[in-house]
Amino acid sequence: ELLAARASQNQGVCYRLMGRYKEALQAYEKAEQHYKRADVFDHMGDIHNNRGLILLHLGRVSDALEAFQTAEAITAASGRTLIQAQSLFNIGDAQLMLGHYRESLAALDEAHHLLDAMGKLAQSYNLLLQRGHVYLALNLHPEALAAYSEAEEACRASGMKYYLGRALWGKGMVLTAERHLTEASTVFAEAANLFMAAENAPMFCTVQLEQANILALQGDETTAIDLAEDVLQLIQKNEWPVQQLYTHLRLADLHMEPKAIQHHLKAAQTLLEMLALPHLRYRLQQRWGAFYWSQNQPEQARPWLEAAVAEIEQLRGTVAQEVMRTSFLRDKTIAYEQLLQLHLAECEQNPTAIPNAFLTAERAKSRTLLDLINGVITIRDFVPADEAIAQKQQQLEADLNAVYNAFLDDTLTTAEAKELETKARQLEQSLRQLRIHAGDNISLNPFTQAFSPESLLKQHSRPHTLLAYHILQDEIVAFISVKDEMRVVRHLASAAAIQTQLQQLNLQWQRFRTNPQFIQRHMSRLLQSTNRILHTLYQQLIQPLRHQLPAASINNPHPLVIIPHGLLHQLPFHALFDGQQYLIEQYELSYAPSATVYQACWERPLRPLEKAVVIAVEDPLIPAATQEAHQIAEHLSQATLLTNEQATIPNLRQIVTKADVLHLATHGLFRADNPIFSALKLHDGWLQAADVLSLSLAGALVTLSACESGRSQIDAGDEVLGLARAFMGAGAATLVVSLWLVQDETTAVLMADWYSRLKQNPQQRAATLRHAQLALKEAYPHPYYWA
Repeated sequence: ELLAARASQNQGVCYRLMGRYKEALQAYEKAEQHYKRADVFDHMGDIHNNRGLILLHLGRVSDALEAFQTAEAITAASGRTLIQAQSLFNIGDAQLMLGHYRESLAALDEAHHLLDAMGKLAQSYNLLLQRGHVYLALNLHPEALAAYSEAEEACRASGMKYYLGRALWGKGMVLTAERHLTEASTVFAEAANLFMAAENAPMFCTVQLEQANILALQGDETTAIDLAEDVLQLIQKNEWPVQQLYTHLRLADLHMEPKAIQHHLKAAQTLLEMLALPHLRYRLQQRWGAFYWSQNQPEQARPWLEAAVAEIEQLRGTVAQEVMRTSFLRDKTIAYEQLLQLHLAECEQNPTAIPNAFLTAERAKSRTLLDLINGVITIRDFVPADEAIAQKQQQLEADLNAVYNAFLDDTLTTAEAKELETKARQLEQSLRQLRIHAGDNISLNPFTQAFSPESLLKQHSRPHTLLAYHILQDEIVAFISVKDEMRVVRHLASAAAIQTQLQQLNLQWQRFRTNPQFIQRHMSRLLQSTNRILHTLYQQLIQPLRHQLPAASINNPHPLVIIPHGLLHQLPFHALFDGQQYLIEQYELSYAPSATVYQACWERPLRPLEKAVVIAVEDPLIPAATQEAHQIAEHLSQATLLTNEQATIPNLRQIVTKADVLHLATHGLFRADNPIFSALKLHDGWLQAADVLSLSLAGALVTLSACESGRSQIDAGDEVLGLARAFMGAGAATLVVSLWLVQDETTAVLMADWYSRLKQNPQQRAATLRHAQLALKEAYPHPYYWA
């Protein structure tokens, strides 16, 4: 009986690896009966595991999860730790398919600990594969590629061809997402050959569908459709509902003919009604919405797109880590954008639809930052419990500090700078992976209600006007909210045209990094050329809606809140020039990543600005920093001044919790490739944006008097990644930053004047900053100095 059980069990495994699922289930059923007759129950965990894998392939995910959980309980009780770890891999996979990302990672973490305790981590190619799948689903492409590549190497060494094929499939998916299409095609071709040789038709079909996608992306739609149709013919002969569903969705994407698209969407819908797969449900809903929109049927499109957005919101709610929550929306914003297009089209006929359009735009902006501000996510200081991980983290951070310090050397050759950049990226990626794998410094509170955007429409008690921009494909749209009235202006300018002007503006700022004598000699010409660009930007972004804004003047300014979007976050709106005046001369400006974030900060009570922490680090490149710190401390009644050796990261962490004001006059470093590693230089190291998030700054006023402290990288969902976002996420209610490399002496003058005015009017933060900027403008007219 025992031999017969083993034979049937192994036969089932062979059938599974060939994609013959019905025969595999029959073989496992036989094996289970033989084990029972032999009175051997230790191996029943294997049977449940293998049966669960078949159920996964058949789309019966909840049944599969139940089987895996039974297997894990049996193997844990019998002390078969290695098989228990495999059960946990499978639980992780099932939870992923159900859209339970947190639970999936938790199962994989538990499996990792079991293997580590056994000294079997070297054999954990399956763990690497499953981690790769989760990272891919969360759009963490660097982490996914690293996991799949490591699994590939392990599988090649051990000769595990089925798992090698899975690793290559995952690697190809990441490469496709990153648009490395030629490399992805080569990787998929090898995977297809492996699955064909193993006669694993389901996985072969899965890979061929991805090859069809690559062909379409390369412009060969006809061949792509032919290949996908061949796949459909093959899978329709078998009971492979998951593969059938994917194939119909792919064909709906590839076809241009409405009847064909509708046919495949209906087929996919029929299959999905039998399968509990939320990660595919929103994709189908979005495609139905896009189909009806393309057919000029907005009433039919709306419920599908609204359902897709609701499904995405629900899935996103299960993601705990901040970096994962941010990346999650990267491939899902299309549903929000299409719903916004629909509402904007309605606005042309029905102005009462404008609020719906505005709220839809808001739902796709800085959602993770809002979660941080409202306490949905809480981040603590990252201190690994594992000693080995702690030592590795310490070494990585020390090496990265050394590289960042080397960046400040202005004698670096191009080759040396390139080598440093490569080293920095490698260290940053290693640190990022370490933090993601550990991840126990982040807690998710699902009972904390995120701010409701609907309250944004009730603004009658607020004195300011809200001007919120949104980039929809290449079109720039503006929403204007004055008290309780909402307006919209479309087709302001193209994003491409603004990008060109921004590039020219950045060149103007860079000119000030040359010889000071040259700057002074040509100041008049520099001012003229900069104003020309700022005037063009004014004509594109302000002039078409100027009549919609309240009247204002230099002596009677009106408070204006700007909500940029996309590349507009890098634009100094206050310096836009109408030919006679800059916008700051008429308006008192504030900025926020989204209107909802601004609302959350607005509703917090302003702290009295009594206790202050002022930090400065002396450096030949910023000689006025310590002088600036001393001047500012004189304007604050209870100021703690930390300079040079006292300006350390531990001292900052210890003292900042009770601070009403935090002022940092240090070097700033913006990391365009890895903005969460943008940092401020303190005496003992660099304070990274990722570390800032664990500070407690509730309601504080924070000034980053550092070069480029306001620069950011825009991720999906308009998450503005960089130092500014980190300080807002840590609780700052008011933030002052710089968009470019600032001039040290004039910045010190500006800061001292602002704090002097702020001391007299502590609640008027934007107004006093405006007055200080206008005063500096009188002495230094070029916007480089005061804007």
